[in-house]
Amino acid sequence: MKKFYITGTSSGIGKALAEAVLEEGHYVTGFARRNTISHPRYRHITVDLSDLDDYSGIGFDGLREGIDEVVLVNNAGSLGSVKPVAHINPRRTADAYHLNLVAPSLLSKLFLENLSESDLPKTIINISSGAGSYPVKSWSVYCASKAGLDMFSEVLKLDHPEVRCHAVSPGIVDTEMQGEIRRTRAEDFPDLQRFVEYKQNDELSPVSEVAQKLLHLINNPESFPEVKINLRHIDLPKS
Repeated sequence: MKKFYITGTSSGIGKALAEAVLEEGHYVTGFARRNTISHPRYRHITVDLSDLDDYSGIGFDGLREGIDEVVLVNNAGSLGSVKPVAHINPRRTADAYHLNLVAPSLLSKLFLENLSESDLPKTIINISSGAGSYPVKSWSVYCASKAGLDMFSEVLKLDHPEVRCHAVSPGIVDTEMQGEIRRTRAEDFPDLQRFVEYKQNDELSPVSEVAQKLLHLINNPESFPEVKINLRHIDLPKS
């Protein structure tokens, strides 16, 4: 039995993963501004992870007899300002960098610090993006913060080789972030039509499938030794 700590559990990948984990019989503590999950093995901590002053209520406790692994999933993220660099919004830019990069860094530190006396196996999953590996017009904030998260994950693994760590690109997923992209203005985001067509052509991965792939990754450490992983390259075993 595992204990999961998952950020961004109010919707999207975070909620789907939490529900899949609970279905498997594990325990979950969720961090988000809203609570949308009701389950006897789910504990919710209300927090705004883009606000450094709101971290006082964060703790990595709740371990009990029978737990054989602890897993932190840094999933919460923001697209930030989708505009050319000269026009990005300062407040949205700072909040996005904080949520996408500073929060996973600090939560990983707290996770390792709070559980330093536990000899349980520890896993940290940072939800990254393919956009961290190549430039996208008007996505300077998102691309840069996800690139930073990839490198943070690589260094974390060097610093703590005893901890399993992955930076995971989930692919193009049917989440509210995709809806936000489709609501941007074409003059701000030249590639808008391509993302509209992803939805129209039913090319977005469902969050339930992404959650199952994440669980498969977490449950099979021997099959995934690398730090950076693209979920699109993972095939789920046929039942």
